[in-house]
Amino acid sequence: MYKLKRIIVALDLTEMDEVLLRYTSELAKKVKADKTYFYHIAEDFDIPSEIKEKYPDLLAPTDESLEAIIKEQIDKYWTVGDHCAVDVEVKEGNSFEKLVRAIDNKDADLIVMGRKKSLKGSGALSKKMANLAHSSVMLVPDDAKFDVGKLVVPIDYSKHSKLVVEQAINISKNTEAHIEFVHVFTVPSGYHKTGKSYDEFADIMKQHSEEDYQKFIKQFDFEEVPPCEHILDDDKRPSDKIFDYAEKNGANLIIMGSKGRTGLASMLLGSVATKVIDFDTSIPLLIVKEKKENMGFLKALLNI
Repeated sequence: MYKLKRIIVALDLTEMDEVLLRYTSELAKKVKADKTYFYHIAEDFDIPSEIKEKYPDLLAPTDESLEAIIKEQIDKYWTVGDHCAVDVEVKEGNSFEKLVRAIDNKDADLIVMGRKKSLKGSGALSKKMANLAHSSVMLVPDDAKFDVGKLVVPIDYSKHSKLVVEQAINISKNTEAHIEFVHVFTVPSGYHKTGKSYDEFADIMKQHSEEDYQKFIKQFDFEEVPPCEHILDDDKRPSDKIFDYAEKNGANLIIMGSKGRTGLASMLLGSVATKVIDFDTSIPLLIVKEKKENMGFLKALLNI
């Protein structure tokens, strides 16, 4: 497991930036981050010629002027202190491409982005980054305040679930947060051939899930085994089961992995993680990825 030592924060010069600065400031303190990079990507610094003709005194923003605006915001809302170095970078071009390259160039462990539910914005970039970034990705709602008293962690007992649990333990140790695990299970389609009813086989699958959890959790150094909620997926929509549980139980942060059981899949989100993003606009979400497994695919992606 890698710790969250090098963080990129994607800013867009809207009200969302204050939320991200305040949230990431507290996060960086808790996880003892070494360096945080604040990135703003402008599509184009130029002013259209028609506007220039109409307003000849209008000056186009420069990277220096935009950097000054961001630094002013950092001075207001960033309270980490000297132990975490800060760098501001303003780039021009395609936001996705620039951010993916920044993750690679800075060897970032985490990129933090906003999720807008009341503020204007489509959220397309944050979803794309969550899907394709090779670092872990944190999506922060536009009304979020830093509070990680309770972590809800969906698991499927796979190798990548182990990585997610290790990251949850790391955050919990630094924040004293309470961890609750969730495993969503299904009833096999051929259950009727066993002569048992749907409900009877659901009970069998739940018992099997509980046994698997006890085996899985033994590999971690917990003083007291955290609870795990075993939820039946009765409508082939596991993502809403995860979000509903997190919302009803007062989760302050959901930590989950990309579905993957292979290197490529650990970078590309599975359908469950993708749909949790669609459901979840109110709880901060951390998607944990395995950096080393994704490096080859990332380099291929950047060379396309």
